[in-house]
Amino acid sequence: MSLTRLLRTFLIVAGVALAFLACAAWLAGTLLLHPDHRYPIPAPGRGVEAVRFSASDGVALKGWWWPGRDPERAVLLLHGLHADRLQMLPRAKWLHESGYSVLLFDFRGCGESGGSATFGYRERLDVEAALRFLREERRVGETVVIGQSSGAAAALMAVDAWTEGMKGAVLESPFDRLDNAVRIRVRRVVGPLEPAVSPLLLVQVRLRLGFPAEDLAPLEAIHRGRCPVLIGFGGRDPFVTQKLLGAFFGEAPYPATLWVVQKAGHADLHRFDPKSYQEKVGDFLGKTLGPPDRE
Repeated sequence: MSLTRLLRTFLIVAGVALAFLACAAWLAGTLLLHPDHRYPIPAPGRGVEAVRFSASDGVALKGWWWPGRDPERAVLLLHGLHADRLQMLPRAKWLHESGYSVLLFDFRGCGESGGSATFGYRERLDVEAALRFLREERRVGETVVIGQSSGAAAALMAVDAWTEGMKGAVLESPFDRLDNAVRIRVRRVVGPLEPAVSPLLLVQVRLRLGFPAEDLAPLEAIHRGRCPVLIGFGGRDPFVTQKLLGAFFGEAPYPATLWVVQKAGHADLHRFDPKSYQEKVGDFLGKTLGPPDRE
């Protein structure tokens, strides 16, 4: 075989391989970068009010307002990825039974809310809208936010809206940067091929979601917080390293508490161990928002 024919064959094979890789990456992006979660939400229970408010970009958001014994102090619950307000309902029931008022709602692209999900980037506008709703529509003066995974990321991206009325934040399993989160997950699947595969997915974040992945960086925002924070992780979370734990604790505003649930993975910490969760978070709420029956 001549050198010319050999070179032509090599280029054809390489081209087919690259085309296959590009198609596989696009298919993977379709599966991984589509965080919307739309499912019907049942009617709220007794004493729960269905509410609606809008983000600053016009996206309509729907949720539930559950007034407690003290309607001027509330807990805002922010669900995680591929979920809706129902994920936070067990927390809401516990908090309401304890006496606190609770707002839980569907992020954009989830449940009954409009718009499209973005892993926490534009959800920051949803958090701002929820805090504004509590402040202006329900006259809530003091608030603590509890966010799970991408909900915690959204809370951090909205850190500049943490006004004087924000008394604390419980951040469960937040990621530091979207690009790092993608790389860690890709590495677990393809191992040493990660440096070649991750860029093919990360470039799709801008194409599909409209922003560069590096702009979604909750860790870079946490130092601007002006209230106590409780940062929780699972001790067996495969996406968390000691370096990540140290980075969040080191950048967090004072006073910050790092809370590691020893045997939990990347899981809903309340669902994993409700009793321990309620003891830890209940103590944090008592010190920041105050006891539910405070005069």
